[in-house]
Amino acid sequence: MARYPRKAKVSDLLTVHNIDQGYCLATWDRVLIQLWRGPATLHAAEQWLEAGEAFLRQSGNQPCCSLSIVESRSPPPTEKVRLAMAAGFRGLAPRMRHQIVVAEGSVIRSALVRGVGLALSSMSSSSLPLEYVASLDDAAVTLAPHLSPAAGGPEGLKSAVSNLRSQVDRYSPR
Repeated sequence: MARYPRKAKVSDLLTVHNIDQGYCLATWDRVLIQLWRGPATLHAAEQWLEAGEAFLRQSGNQPCCSLSIVESRSPPPTEKVRLAMAAGFRGLAPRMRHQIVVAEGSVIRSALVRGVGLALSSMSSSSLPLEYVASLDDAAVTLAPHLSPAAGGPEGLKSAVSNLRSQVDRYSPR
């Protein structure tokens, strides 16, 4: 009888590195995920770079990506935090396939996040520009070709993000 490898569950691939009421940092499959629900902090931006460096080292030659989700209530970061985030994007870019930002909320809100992101891009002078998508669905489709076969494609990524949101909700309900 032939044995087939067990398909991984989302929870098998998900590692939460930092979580509080306004922020969650995790790795899932080949994706470094930031979920911003509240104000961006300098501490969180610095932890993101450290976790990203460790994640890339552990991933070896596998293609990796960064996904930043900015929920509709997350205010724009301060100048100090923007500089730290720009340094992070710049430092991780050479070893990433995509650095995607999902701006949730209204069209005006998305424009605000895109404006902050463009400022980050110009400060980071990265070889890999930030990509902006309108939804998690769009991000999942873009990242799907870079996921491992066990990840479950776009639906697996969306399930991982849903799991992260649930964990943040349990930490501090909206």
